[in-house]
Amino acid sequence: SDQAKSVIENDIQLRDDVIFIMLYPFIDKELMKQYGESKQIECGKIIKIERLPVGTYLFNVTVQAIMFEGAHSPPNDLVTITFSNEKTLDWHVIDFKRIRLKSNEIPRCD
Repeated sequence: SDQAKSVIENDIQLRDDVIFIMLYPFIDKELMKQYGESKQIECGKIIKIERLPVGTYLFNVTVQAIMFEGAHSPPNDLVTITFSNEKTLDWHVIDFKRIRLKSNEIPRCD
């Protein structure tokens, strides 16, 4: 049913939000490293979770967010960061990408 589907979607969204918040200190640390200062972000979401290898508690988790300056003003970068806990117990960055968005390309947050 549609209701059951929306309950499941809400549950997944809730879990994604929890994962994002747990990763936030690591996201903040990586943005400090890349930009030389702490950055404000919005529209944060989990875009991929990959278990490696199956049966372990080792994962790659990819997050995406839009970075902004001041009162949600440009420059706006779409930032994609992949974290892994494979080699260390803590989360570390294995991939970082940024795309500078034009003002008409900035998506609305889901």
